Amino acid sequence: MTIWAAISWYSAGPIITLKGRLTTSDYVDILGNQVCPMVQMLFPNKEAIFQGSTTRSVQSWFDEHEDALHYLPWPAQSPELNTIKPPVTFRG
Repeated sequence: MTIWAAISWYSAGPIITLKGRLTTSDYVDILGNQVCPMVQMLFPNKEAIFQGSTTRSVQSWFDEHEDALHYLPWPAQSPELNTIKPPVTFRG
């Protein structure tokens, strides 16, 4: 099971569960049907920045929707910017 969630300064976003792995198609679907409507509601002045990992298909989606949502690439394994610690760090 894969869990996808969003966090903003103002509120928590949707929590979406998927059976199996998150595919690029799933990711684009979540962006279009869950994230974009939430962002438009929370940030009507189009001030939102989305930070996450991407593939070419996902980057294409951001390019097509850049007027509604700005994209900031997620730095690989950057603990300073990661709001949720990887589960491995919680092992005693």
